[in-house]
Amino acid sequence: MKAADLKLSELVDFEEGRLNLHGRRLVLHDLHAFAQLRKDLIETVGADGARSVLTRFGYFWGQADAAAMKRIFEWDSLSDLVLAGPRMHTIQGVVKASVRSLDIDESTGRFRMELTWHGSGDAEEHVIEMGRSDAPVCWMMVGYASGYASFCVNREVYFVERTCAGKGDPVCTAVGMDRESWGAELKTFLPFFQAEDVRGKVLELTRKLREQGRELAKQRQKLRLLGGEQPAGLVEVHSASFRKVVELAARVAPYDTSVLITGESGTGKEVLARYIHANSHRSKGPFVGVNCAALPETLLESELFGHKAGAFTGATRDRVGLFEEAQKGTIFLDEIGDISLAMQMKLLRVLQEREIRRVGESAPRKVDVRVITATNQNLAMAIQEGRFREDLYYRLRVIEIEVPPLRSRLEDILHLARHFCRVFARKLKIPNLRIDATCVDYLQSYNWPGNVRELENAIERAAVLSKDGLILPEHLPANVVHPILGPPGLVSPLSRKLSDIEKDHIQTVMRLVGDNRTRAARALGISPATLWRKLKQMNEEADGRS
Repeated sequence: MKAADLKLSELVDFEEGRLNLHGRRLVLHDLHAFAQLRKDLIETVGADGARSVLTRFGYFWGQADAAAMKRIFEWDSLSDLVLAGPRMHTIQGVVKASVRSLDIDESTGRFRMELTWHGSGDAEEHVIEMGRSDAPVCWMMVGYASGYASFCVNREVYFVERTCAGKGDPVCTAVGMDRESWGAELKTFLPFFQAEDVRGKVLELTRKLREQGRELAKQRQKLRLLGGEQPAGLVEVHSASFRKVVELAARVAPYDTSVLITGESGTGKEVLARYIHANSHRSKGPFVGVNCAALPETLLESELFGHKAGAFTGATRDRVGLFEEAQKGTIFLDEIGDISLAMQMKLLRVLQEREIRRVGESAPRKVDVRVITATNQNLAMAIQEGRFREDLYYRLRVIEIEVPPLRSRLEDILHLARHFCRVFARKLKIPNLRIDATCVDYLQSYNWPGNVRELENAIERAAVLSKDGLILPEHLPANVVHPILGPPGLVSPLSRKLSDIEKDHIQTVMRLVGDNRTRAARALGISPATLWRKLKQMNEEADGRS
């Protein structure tokens, strides 16, 4: 999980009378009311007393959010978990936070983070009731950042505000460091953070929320068994690999050069072809696509080039082919690797002469089209095996764009899933369709052999099965949530030993979690020590056989 992928609508369940962040109740507060509270606190207990109360309030809030982030998600790194704090502050409407720098040394416990806060709610509250201050006033935000970071790294981390909009500075900035790194400078600020065992309270709250989550899952399972759950009635690119693909497509789009798009089935080759067409000078012309593998050779020739009435049985009238339909536009030939050698020869002539001949006619017809082709086959290998013409290959492959599989585009999975949520919200008329945060790790750890098409189908299935538009893990296909299940019946159970099945299961889980032993042990339901022992035994057996 990455901090930038956090989305409020997937974290919070918005119900009338109750807002829930996975078991933790939230309440919306009015900024002007909080400004009045701040004023009352200052007038009642003094500025220092009010600062202590609000700093501690923010500290507990930050610790609670950090606990929620650790409880709900599997994070790629400790840094990603820490970065989720400013992101949570932002999506909750407190402030627009940006991270200027972050340095964590897990071996020594050293921590340093610099933040910039734009549009501070703290500063605005203070100015509304108290006017401009002589010192920084973002007390709750400082407390939040300190509590969040301290919980994440399990050490005392304190933030100090350096500049503040509440005293007339352009923006608010803060620096956070571990207690040892601050040294004597911290003595001035430490009293405002002192409170009773906040971390212990948060850990106890986290334990209770986990228990409630397990109980809720049991209740959902009972409802399903009783039939209580009834079915309810080019996206943003983040991965570097797919960004390069889009950039290349954008560069070749203005030219009529032939493009060959390669990649596994379901990766979105036709979507990319449409993107190239839409960004070309032919965008006002038609885009005509055909799956060459779906038609036998005799019909394919008629589909592409058209035919004259009486050319063959059933040809009762003249028919315009797809090349002519695509005049002044683009024709997209998908699965080009599946056409016959005879058809390849005819296509080569079209590319060379820019003319077609309808079936049953002798006179050629000029065509002005751009040709984009796609295949999931290795055409170079097909040439060696004599299944594909080398001259046609080089005609089609002036520019080759390889679309990476979804499993190598982890950063795009969540954004694609959200895109499909919006699509099916309109299509299925489920206005509040959204993905629950507990689905994220399943979506990002699954291998997606069917690529984007499989993800789209999974979200559609989940949308149909969701209740009140909330997609939960149990609504996803079983092989996504439990990828070890795989296709049944590949190997007879009678032919395998229990130890072999266990070994394969462990190896598969280790691969799915990127060899992270802690996550693997959790997924397997065993302790890390037990997993370590089993892996050691497996390695010793492998060494003994070699």
